[in-house]
Amino acid sequence: MGLFKAMKDLAGVTKQAKQLQEQQQAEGGYKPGLGGMMSQMGDMLGQANEQLQDFANQSGDQQRLLAEGVPGEAVIVGMGTPARGAQRFNIDLDLEVTVGGRDPYRVANQYIVPASAPLGPGVRLPVRVDPNDPAKIAIDWANVAPGPARGEVRPAGGLATPSGGEGGGDIIAQLERLAELRDAGVLDEAEFEQQKARILGS
Repeated sequence: MGLFKAMKDLAGVTKQAKQLQEQQQAEGGYKPGLGGMMSQMGDMLGQANEQLQDFANQSGDQQRLLAEGVPGEAVIVGMGTPARGAQRFNIDLDLEVTVGGRDPYRVANQYIVPASAPLGPGVRLPVRVDPNDPAKIAIDWANVAPGPARGEVRPAGGLATPSGGEGGGDIIAQLERLAELRDAGVLDEAEFEQQKARILGS
């Protein structure tokens, strides 16, 4: 008796799944049956291929801008919800960008972000900007100072602590970045010296 009931329940679930599938096909403009299912699968594969191509194009643009772009700095003003769980993911970022030769400006776009990236309003990011199109920005994730480890105390502003020899690589990277911003005209000499003193903790 129990086996018969289980088989009957399974048949009911299968019927409901089929009805749901046919409903989804109809809503998507596909014909019912196997032909509609194959068309739907073909479109889904096409969309997946387009997404992969977009990802490849973004990666190529990123490398070009990191090599040829004008150095600058961007501050996160707003952001979408991070899709954690992957090594890299797309996220909408609203950035305030400062780059030599122009006034600070805002730009919002979607960026490929590594899962380890520090994200949040106010976070400062080193960027490279296309000299011909200020909306094209590559975030230099390799030179983004990592967030503090659990339990680590750092000065406000997210700067690495120079004492004890720890974080020396972070300090060097920050000083190099600071020099790039000065050379690009983003910072004047006084601002450069002020930021340098803050990084060195003096």
